[in-house]
Amino acid sequence: MIRYGAILMLAASLAALPALGEAAPPIGMLTIVEGEVAVIRHAVKFAAAEGLRLQADDIIHTGDNARLARVEFAEGGALDLGPATRLVLRPRFAEPHLWRPSHLYVSQGWVKLTAGPAGKIGLSSPRFDLTNLAGVALARVGENDSFLFIESGTAMLIERAGGWLPRLRALKEGEAFDRRGGDTGSVISRPAPDMLKSIPRPFVDSLPPRAQRFQDVQVEPKWPTEISYADVSGWINAEPSLRPAFVQRWAGKARDPRFRAGLVADLRSHPEWGRVLFPNKTLARRKAPTAVAAAPPAAVGSAAVKLASWPAAEAPLALVVTRAGSMVEVAEPKP
Repeated sequence: MIRYGAILMLAASLAALPALGEAAPPIGMLTIVEGEVAVIRHAVKFAAAEGLRLQADDIIHTGDNARLARVEFAEGGALDLGPATRLVLRPRFAEPHLWRPSHLYVSQGWVKLTAGPAGKIGLSSPRFDLTNLAGVALARVGENDSFLFIESGTAMLIERAGGWLPRLRALKEGEAFDRRGGDTGSVISRPAPDMLKSIPRPFVDSLPPRAQRFQDVQVEPKWPTEISYADVSGWINAEPSLRPAFVQRWAGKARDPRFRAGLVADLRSHPEWGRVLFPNKTLARRKAPTAVAAAPPAAVGSAAVKLASWPAAEAPLALVVTRAGSMVEVAEPKP
Protein backbone atom coordinates (compact mmCIF):
# COMPACT_ATOMS: atom_id res chain seq x y z
CA MET A 1 0.00 0.00 0.00
CA ILE A 2 1.36 3.42 -0.98
CA ARG A 3 1.75 5.84 1.92
CA TYR A 4 -0.09 9.14 1.60
CA GLY A 5 2.94 11.03 2.95
CA ALA A 6 5.18 9.55 0.27
CA ILE A 7 2.74 10.67 -2.42
CA LEU A 8 2.83 14.23 -1.08
CA MET A 9 6.65 14.27 -1.00
CA LEU A 10 6.86 13.00 -4.58
CA ALA A 11 4.32 15.55 -5.76
CA ALA A 12 6.32 18.35 -4.15
CA SER A 13 9.53 17.15 -5.80
CA LEU A 14 7.90 16.88 -9.22
CA ALA A 15 6.43 20.35 -8.90
CA ALA A 16 9.93 21.77 -8.50
CA LEU A 17 11.21 20.39 -11.80
CA PRO A 18 9.68 22.96 -14.20
CA ALA A 19 10.43 25.79 -11.80
CA LEU A 20 14.13 24.97 -11.71
CA GLY A 21 14.27 24.77 -15.49
CA GLU A 22 12.89 28.30 -15.70
CA ALA A 23 15.28 29.66 -13.06
CA ALA A 24 18.50 29.10 -15.01
CA PRO A 25 19.40 28.29 -18.61
CA PRO A 26 20.46 24.69 -19.29
CA ILE A 27 24.16 23.91 -19.22
CA GLY A 28 23.87 21.18 -21.81
CA MET A 29 21.71 18.59 -23.52
CA LEU A 30 21.58 14.82 -23.77
CA THR A 31 21.88 14.11 -27.48
CA ILE A 32 22.55 10.34 -27.46
CA VAL A 33 20.97 7.82 -25.10
CA GLU A 34 21.69 4.17 -25.89
CA GLY A 35 20.75 1.89 -23.01
CA GLU A 36 19.64 2.54 -19.46
CA VAL A 37 20.46 6.10 -18.40
CA ALA A 38 18.93 7.90 -15.40
CA VAL A 39 19.04 11.53 -14.27
CA ILE A 40 18.64 12.61 -10.65
CA ARG A 41 17.43 16.18 -10.19
CA HIS A 42 16.61 17.51 -6.73
CA ALA A 43 15.11 14.43 -5.03
CA VAL A 44 13.61 12.91 -8.18
CA LYS A 45 14.99 10.22 -10.48
CA PHE A 46 13.80 9.85 -14.06
CA ALA A 47 14.75 8.13 -17.30
CA ALA A 48 16.96 10.11 -19.65
CA ALA A 49 15.89 10.89 -23.21
CA GLU A 50 17.55 12.46 -26.20
CA GLY A 51 16.93 16.19 -26.26
CA LEU A 52 16.62 16.52 -22.46
CA ARG A 53 18.11 19.80 -21.18
CA LEU A 54 20.49 19.38 -18.28
CA GLN A 55 21.12 21.67 -15.32
CA ALA A 56 23.82 22.28 -12.75
CA ASP A 57 23.72 19.67 -9.96
CA ASP A 58 22.11 17.06 -12.23
CA ILE A 59 23.43 13.57 -11.51
CA ILE A 60 23.70 11.05 -14.34
CA HIS A 61 23.88 7.28 -13.85
CA THR A 62 24.32 4.80 -16.71
CA GLY A 63 23.38 1.14 -16.39
CA ASP A 64 25.85 -1.73 -16.46
CA ASN A 65 24.78 -2.61 -20.00
CA ALA A 66 24.37 0.92 -21.33
CA ARG A 67 26.24 1.48 -24.58
CA LEU A 68 26.61 5.26 -24.74
CA ALA A 69 25.22 8.54 -23.44
CA ARG A 70 26.37 11.88 -24.81
CA VAL A 71 26.08 15.37 -23.31
CA GLU A 72 26.74 18.40 -25.51
CA PHE A 73 27.51 21.52 -23.47
CA ALA A 74 25.95 24.89 -24.18
CA GLU A 75 29.37 26.60 -24.28
CA GLY A 76 30.76 23.94 -26.63
CA GLY A 77 32.41 20.62 -26.09
CA ALA A 78 30.96 17.21 -25.33
CA LEU A 79 30.95 14.46 -22.73
CA ASP A 80 30.47 10.77 -23.53
CA LEU A 81 29.55 8.27 -20.80
CA GLY A 82 30.24 4.55 -20.90
CA PRO A 83 28.49 1.79 -18.91
CA ALA A 84 28.24 1.80 -15.10
CA THR A 85 29.21 5.47 -14.88
CA ARG A 86 28.25 7.91 -12.13
CA LEU A 87 28.81 11.67 -12.33
CA VAL A 88 27.43 15.03 -11.28
CA LEU A 89 27.41 18.14 -13.47
CA ARG A 90 28.73 21.42 -12.04
CA PRO A 91 29.43 20.00 -8.56
CA ARG A 92 29.56 22.28 -5.53
CA PHE A 93 32.69 21.78 -3.42
CA ALA A 94 32.87 22.73 0.25
CA GLU A 95 36.40 24.15 -0.07
CA PRO A 96 36.11 27.47 -1.91
CA HIS A 97 39.75 28.22 -1.14
CA LEU A 98 40.93 25.02 -2.83
CA TRP A 99 40.29 25.34 -6.54
CA ARG A 100 39.15 22.24 -8.40
CA PRO A 101 37.68 21.78 -11.89
CA SER A 102 33.92 22.15 -11.59
CA HIS A 103 32.62 21.13 -15.00
CA LEU A 104 31.84 17.64 -13.72
CA TYR A 105 32.78 15.16 -11.00
CA VAL A 106 33.12 11.48 -11.94
CA SER A 107 32.82 9.02 -9.06
CA GLN A 108 33.13 5.89 -11.21
CA GLY A 109 33.07 4.65 -14.78
CA TRP A 110 34.28 5.66 -18.24
CA VAL A 111 34.04 9.14 -19.76
CA LYS A 112 35.32 10.79 -22.90
CA LEU A 113 35.70 14.56 -22.67
CA THR A 114 36.00 16.77 -25.74
CA ALA A 115 36.91 20.44 -25.29
CA GLY A 116 34.95 23.01 -27.27
CA PRO A 117 36.46 25.68 -29.50
CA ALA A 118 35.55 28.48 -27.08
CA GLY A 119 37.68 27.33 -24.18
CA LYS A 120 39.21 24.59 -22.07
CA ILE A 121 37.39 22.08 -19.91
CA GLY A 122 38.17 19.69 -17.07
CA LEU A 123 36.84 17.13 -14.61
CA SER A 124 37.29 16.08 -11.00
CA SER A 125 37.38 12.58 -9.51
CA PRO A 126 38.32 10.90 -6.22
CA ARG A 127 41.99 10.39 -7.17
CA PHE A 128 42.80 12.91 -9.86
CA ASP A 129 41.57 16.10 -11.47
CA LEU A 130 41.98 17.02 -15.12
CA THR A 131 42.13 20.68 -16.06
CA ASN A 132 42.94 22.89 -19.06
CA LEU A 133 42.04 20.19 -21.54
CA ALA A 134 42.48 21.46 -25.08
CA GLY A 135 41.60 18.41 -27.13
CA VAL A 136 40.11 15.00 -26.28
CA ALA A 137 40.70 12.84 -23.19
CA LEU A 138 39.45 9.41 -22.11
CA ALA A 139 39.26 8.58 -18.42
CA ARG A 140 38.32 5.64 -16.26
CA VAL A 141 37.60 6.01 -12.54
CA GLY A 142 37.55 2.76 -10.58
CA GLU A 143 37.43 1.83 -6.94
CA ASN A 144 41.11 0.88 -6.85
CA ASP A 145 42.51 2.27 -10.09
CA SER A 146 42.43 5.33 -12.32
CA PHE A 147 43.32 5.80 -15.96
CA LEU A 148 43.58 8.83 -18.23
CA PHE A 149 44.58 9.00 -21.87
CA ILE A 150 45.09 12.18 -23.91
CA GLU A 151 43.78 11.25 -27.34
CA SER A 152 44.57 14.68 -28.78
CA GLY A 153 45.82 18.05 -27.58
CA THR A 154 47.18 18.80 -24.11
CA ALA A 155 45.98 18.91 -20.51
CA MET A 156 47.12 19.29 -16.91
CA LEU A 157 46.68 16.46 -14.42
CA ILE A 158 46.40 17.02 -10.67
CA GLU A 159 46.99 13.76 -8.80
CA ARG A 160 45.61 13.66 -5.28
CA ALA A 161 46.58 11.02 -2.71
CA GLY A 162 46.00 10.86 1.02
CA GLY A 163 48.92 12.31 2.96
CA TRP A 164 50.54 13.83 -0.14
CA LEU A 165 50.39 17.29 -1.59
CA PRO A 166 48.66 17.38 -5.00
CA ARG A 167 51.06 16.62 -7.84
CA LEU A 168 50.77 18.63 -11.05
CA ARG A 169 51.70 16.90 -14.30
CA ALA A 170 51.57 18.18 -17.88
CA LEU A 171 50.22 15.68 -20.42
CA LYS A 172 50.39 15.78 -24.19
CA GLU A 173 48.82 13.83 -27.01
CA GLY A 174 49.41 10.09 -26.79
CA GLU A 175 50.42 10.08 -23.12
CA ALA A 176 48.53 8.27 -20.39
CA PHE A 177 48.28 8.36 -16.62
CA ASP A 178 47.88 4.99 -14.90
CA ARG A 179 47.35 4.41 -11.20
CA ARG A 180 46.75 0.99 -9.67
CA GLY A 181 45.88 0.25 -6.05
CA GLY A 182 47.06 2.63 -3.35
CA ASP A 183 50.29 3.59 -5.07
CA THR A 184 50.78 6.89 -6.80
CA GLY A 185 50.29 6.86 -10.53
CA SER A 186 52.75 7.26 -13.35
CA VAL A 187 52.74 8.97 -16.73
CA ILE A 188 53.53 6.57 -19.57
CA SER A 189 54.18 7.17 -23.25
CA ARG A 190 51.37 4.84 -24.33
CA PRO A 191 48.44 3.17 -22.53
CA ALA A 192 48.82 -0.32 -21.10
CA PRO A 193 47.31 -3.07 -23.34
CA ASP A 194 44.68 -4.09 -20.76
CA MET A 195 43.40 -0.53 -20.53
CA LEU A 196 43.27 -0.16 -24.32
CA LYS A 197 41.14 -3.30 -24.54
CA SER A 198 38.72 -2.05 -21.88
CA ILE A 199 37.94 1.29 -23.58
CA PRO A 200 34.25 1.31 -24.59
CA ARG A 201 33.87 0.67 -28.30
CA PRO A 202 31.74 3.82 -28.97
CA PHE A 203 34.59 5.98 -27.61
CA VAL A 204 36.75 5.04 -30.58
CA ASP A 205 34.47 6.85 -33.04
CA SER A 206 34.32 10.61 -33.57
CA LEU A 207 30.66 11.60 -33.44
CA PRO A 208 29.24 14.75 -35.08
CA PRO A 209 27.25 17.28 -32.99
CA ARG A 210 23.53 16.52 -32.68
CA ALA A 211 22.20 19.30 -30.45
CA GLN A 212 20.85 21.35 -33.34
CA ARG A 213 18.20 18.78 -34.21
CA PHE A 214 16.64 19.15 -30.73
CA GLN A 215 16.63 22.96 -30.55
CA ASP A 216 12.89 23.25 -31.21
CA VAL A 217 11.90 20.17 -29.20
CA GLN A 218 10.98 20.38 -25.52
CA VAL A 219 11.71 17.04 -23.87
CA GLU A 220 10.21 16.41 -20.44
CA PRO A 221 11.48 13.97 -17.76
CA LYS A 222 10.13 10.44 -18.27
CA TRP A 223 8.73 8.21 -15.51
CA PRO A 224 9.87 10.31 -12.52
CA THR A 225 10.05 8.63 -9.13
CA GLU A 226 11.26 9.76 -5.73
CA ILE A 227 14.84 8.73 -4.99
CA SER A 228 15.68 5.98 -2.51
CA TYR A 229 18.69 5.90 -0.24
CA ALA A 230 20.26 3.22 -2.45
CA ASP A 231 19.97 5.52 -5.46
CA VAL A 232 22.18 8.21 -3.92
CA SER A 233 24.14 6.55 -1.10
CA GLY A 234 27.31 6.71 -3.17
CA TRP A 235 27.03 10.51 -3.25
CA ILE A 236 25.98 10.90 0.38
CA ASN A 237 29.10 8.88 1.33
CA ALA A 238 31.39 10.58 -1.20
CA GLU A 239 34.58 12.46 -0.37
CA PRO A 240 34.24 15.16 2.33
CA SER A 241 34.43 18.11 -0.07
CA LEU A 242 31.24 16.97 -1.84
CA ARG A 243 29.08 15.75 1.04
CA PRO A 244 27.85 19.09 2.51
CA ALA A 245 26.09 20.00 -0.74
CA PHE A 246 24.12 16.76 -0.62
CA VAL A 247 23.10 17.35 3.00
CA GLN A 248 21.54 20.63 1.91
CA ARG A 249 19.99 19.02 -1.15
CA TRP A 250 18.37 16.00 0.50
CA ALA A 251 17.84 17.09 4.11
CA GLY A 252 14.08 16.78 3.63
CA LYS A 253 14.47 13.07 2.87
CA ALA A 254 15.41 12.47 6.51
CA ARG A 255 11.65 12.47 7.19
CA ASP A 256 11.23 9.38 5.01
CA PRO A 257 11.56 6.37 7.38
CA ARG A 258 13.36 4.13 4.86
CA PHE A 259 15.71 6.86 3.71
CA ARG A 260 16.39 7.82 7.33
CA ALA A 261 17.19 4.22 8.24
CA GLY A 262 19.91 4.16 5.58
CA LEU A 263 21.32 7.46 6.78
CA VAL A 264 21.49 6.26 10.39
CA ALA A 265 23.04 2.92 9.46
CA ASP A 266 25.87 4.62 7.53
CA LEU A 267 26.26 7.67 9.76
CA ARG A 268 29.96 7.05 10.36
CA SER A 269 30.50 7.56 6.63
CA HIS A 270 28.65 10.91 6.58
CA PRO A 271 28.82 12.42 10.12
CA GLU A 272 27.61 15.82 8.87
CA TRP A 273 24.11 14.31 8.70
CA GLY A 274 24.08 13.98 12.51
CA ARG A 275 22.77 17.54 12.90
CA VAL A 276 19.87 16.74 10.55
CA LEU A 277 19.00 13.36 12.02
CA PHE A 278 19.42 14.21 15.72
CA PRO A 279 19.18 18.01 16.05
CA ASN A 280 18.34 17.88 19.78
CA LYS A 281 21.20 15.55 20.65
CA THR A 282 24.09 17.07 18.70
CA LEU A 283 26.77 18.95 20.65
CA ALA A 284 26.67 22.71 20.34
CA ARG A 285 29.86 24.03 18.77
CA ARG A 286 30.54 26.30 21.71
CA LYS A 287 30.97 23.24 23.95
CA ALA A 288 33.48 21.56 21.64
CA PRO A 289 36.69 23.37 22.72
CA THR A 290 36.12 22.53 26.40
CA ALA A 291 35.51 18.87 25.63
CA VAL A 292 38.55 18.62 23.37
CA ALA A 293 40.79 20.20 25.99
CA ALA A 294 39.67 17.60 28.51
CA ALA A 295 40.29 14.69 26.15
CA PRO A 296 43.66 12.90 26.26
CA PRO A 297 45.99 13.63 23.31
CA ALA A 298 45.51 10.14 21.90
CA ALA A 299 41.78 10.78 21.52
CA VAL A 300 42.25 13.73 19.19
CA GLY A 301 42.19 12.65 15.56
CA SER A 302 39.79 9.82 14.91
CA ALA A 303 39.11 8.09 18.22
CA ALA A 304 35.63 7.83 19.72
CA VAL A 305 35.31 9.36 23.19
CA LYS A 306 32.57 9.47 25.82
CA LEU A 307 31.74 12.48 27.92
CA ALA A 308 31.11 11.19 31.44
CA SER A 309 30.39 14.70 32.70
CA TRP A 310 27.21 14.98 30.61
CA PRO A 311 23.84 14.12 32.16
CA ALA A 312 22.80 10.63 31.08
CA ALA A 313 19.61 11.91 29.47
CA GLU A 314 21.50 14.34 27.24
CA ALA A 315 24.82 12.67 26.50
CA PRO A 316 25.32 11.11 23.08
CA LEU A 317 26.56 7.54 22.96
CA ALA A 318 29.84 8.47 21.29
CA LEU A 319 31.52 11.43 19.69
CA VAL A 320 34.28 11.74 17.13
CA VAL A 321 36.94 14.37 17.83
CA THR A 322 38.41 15.71 14.62
CA ARG A 323 41.78 17.35 14.10
CA ALA A 324 40.04 20.69 13.82
CA GLY A 325 38.61 20.26 17.29
CA SER A 326 34.96 19.91 16.28
CA MET A 327 32.78 16.99 17.33
CA VAL A 328 29.87 15.27 15.66
CA GLU A 329 27.51 12.60 16.91
CA VAL A 330 27.97 9.16 15.39
CA ALA A 331 25.29 7.14 17.16
CA GLU A 332 21.88 7.74 18.67
CA PRO A 333 21.84 7.31 22.47
CA LYS A 334 20.32 4.15 23.83
CA PRO A 335 17.50 4.53 26.38
